[in-house]
Amino acid sequence: MAVATMAIQQWTGAGPTKTTVTVPRLSTSDSAAPGTANPIPIPAASFNYSFWASFFLTCTAFNQATLINNHKFYGATCSWTYGSGGGLLICTKTSSDKGVPTANYAIATGTVGTTGYSADDVTNGYTFYKSGSANYAAPVAQSTYTSGSPMQVDATTQLATTGNFYGVVLQAKIDTATNSAARGAQAAITLTFVYDEV
Repeated sequence: MAVATMAIQQWTGAGPTKTTVTVPRLSTSDSAAPGTANPIPIPAASFNYSFWASFFLTCTAFNQATLINNHKFYGATCSWTYGSGGGLLICTKTSSDKGVPTANYAIATGTVGTTGYSADDVTNGYTFYKSGSANYAAPVAQSTYTSGSPMQVDATTQLATTGNFYGVVLQAKIDTATNSAARGAQAAITLTFVYDEV
């Protein structure tokens, strides 16, 4: 049996533009391929953020699959030097499905080259996830979710043809040098998107 072909797409811009990514990089721009441009500066006070990044598990070819469902996510321990108050964060909800529906995708915004808005900022945050939204929960470290206890991204969508599951939204939060944030490229970590296929 030929299994379905799956991809992780990062959505950017107003279209949105849907880019298949294998080694995504966070930056202070709404870009799926920023390279080394627009890194996240260490702030003199408070915090700086990457622009949030929206990733959608996508079936690009159904092949001989009959149904794909039960999308979950888990992360790995992150050793980045983002400072004691920083972190690699994932947006979540108090509801059972914690991913963002495709219709609720929001363009990442902020000041290019300086900082993005926090995804849960009450005014400028991700509409689906910001403070005050339905089933609001504060972002948590992505490593909160493990292989033994993954995040339920989307138990609602039942794919019987090509298409997208709900998305996962990640964002880096950087503390001050005083609180041990350090400059430089950080080591890649593994993020795992899982699903059931029959």
